Amino acid sequence: LNGADVNITDSDGSSVLTLICGSTEDKSTAVKILLSWGAELFFEGRRASSQDMKEIVDENMMEGNTAVANLLSSELGGRRCKIVIPPDTRDDLVGKTC
Repeated sequence: LNGADVNITDSDGSSVLTLICGSTEDKSTAVKILLSWGAELFFEGRRASSQDMKEIVDENMMEGNTAVANLLSSELGGRRCKIVIPPDTRDDLVGKTC
C-alpha cells in the first residue's frame, strides 16, 4: 500500500468524506484535501447515489457551507487530476484539469 485509504469506512459503512460532510464544524479544508486525493461519499457501505449527493449538497447549502456544496457538486469534485484518456462517451473531458 502507498499511504492511507481515503475511502475507508466506519462500522456503519460511511466514508470519512461522508462523516465530515455531515458534521457541523468548519469542514471546507478537510473536504478539499479528501477530494483532492479522490475521496468519495459512501453511505451504508455503498457509493452515494445521485439522490444522496443532492441531499448532502442541499444540506451543506442550508448550513451556509457553499464552498463545500460547490466542491461536491462540481463536475470533477476538486480532484487533483488531469484526464488524459476519458471514457468513450466523454470526449469533452480530454485535457480537463481539476
